[in-house]
Amino acid sequence: MKMIKCRFATISTGSLLLLLLAFSGAVGADTEKAKEHFNEGLKLEQAGQDTLALIEYRAAVDFDPNYADAHLNLGSIYFKQDKFEDARTHFKKATENDAESADAWANLGRVNYKLKDYIEAENAYKKALELKPDYIEVHKDMGLLYYNQKNWPALVENMETFTAQVKDDYLAYYLMGKGNQKLKKTSDAVANFKKTIEIKPDYFNAHNSLGQIYQSQERHQQAFEAYKKAVDLDPDNYRAVYNMAISYQSLNMRDDGYYDNIDSIISYWNQFLKVARKNPKAKSLIPQIEETISGLQEMKVYLEEEA
Repeated sequence: MKMIKCRFATISTGSLLLLLLAFSGAVGADTEKAKEHFNEGLKLEQAGQDTLALIEYRAAVDFDPNYADAHLNLGSIYFKQDKFEDARTHFKKATENDAESADAWANLGRVNYKLKDYIEAENAYKKALELKPDYIEVHKDMGLLYYNQKNWPALVENMETFTAQVKDDYLAYYLMGKGNQKLKKTSDAVANFKKTIEIKPDYFNAHNSLGQIYQSQERHQQAFEAYKKAVDLDPDNYRAVYNMAISYQSLNMRDDGYYDNIDSIISYWNQFLKVARKNPKAKSLIPQIEETISGLQEMKVYLEEEA
C-alpha cells in the first residue's frame, strides 16, 4: 500500500521521494514562517529523521493551520509509524484544505482501510479516481479493499485495470486469482496464479492455491507438485503438508482400491504427523492419520503376501 507525500510526491513504506514544494497559504496565517518550517521538515525527512521532521511540520501547521501539504506529510509519517488515528486526522485536514488533491483522498482511503472503516475508505478512493482517473495505484488499493469485503467481481475488475499497466506486481495477480477462483473462473484463476509464480517463484500462497484448484479437479499429479512446492517453501504449514499427502495418496490409488508406493505414502503422512504434533490447531487430526498409516501398513503386508 503506497502513501503519498505533498501534492506532487509519492512515498512508500520502504522508500521516500521528495519533490518540489507546493504551498497554499491561509488568510491571516504567517505563510512565510510556515513555508520555512515545511521546507526544513522535507530536508529532515529526506535524511531519515522523521521525528525531527514531525516537529517542523507541526510548526508549519501552527503558523498556517490550512497548510494542506504539511498535513499530508504529517499524515504520511504517522502512517509509517502505524499511528493511524493521527494519520487520519491530518489526511482529513489535507482534504478539507485542498479538496482537489487526489493524493490526499487516496491517503485518506488508505488509512481508513487500515482502520477497517471500509465504507469511508471506498468513498475516499472513488474521490481520488474522480479527480485523477489514471491514478492506477488506487485501483490496487481498491482491490485490497474488495478482497477483504469478499466483493469478488469488484476485486477482479480493479486488479485487471491495475495489471493492464503494472505487469510485475505479483500480489495483484495473486489477488485477481483469488477473485477468479471464488467466481469459479478456474482457467483465469490458474493463469493468474501461474503469473504470480512467474514473477515471484517463492510465493507460497500461489503454489498452495494452485494445489487447491488441481485437487478440486482431481488432477492429482499437478496438485501434488503444487503442494510439494508449497511445503518446500513453508515446511511447517500443516494444511499444505496434509494436502500434499492426500494428493499423493490419491495419485497412487489403483483401480482395485489398493495403492502403489505405499512406503512413500506413509512417509508423507509421517511428515504431516511431525508437523501436526507441533501445532495445536492440527492435533485433532493426529488420531485419524495414525489410523490411516496403520491401515496402509496392513495393506502393504497383505499385498506382499499376495505377491
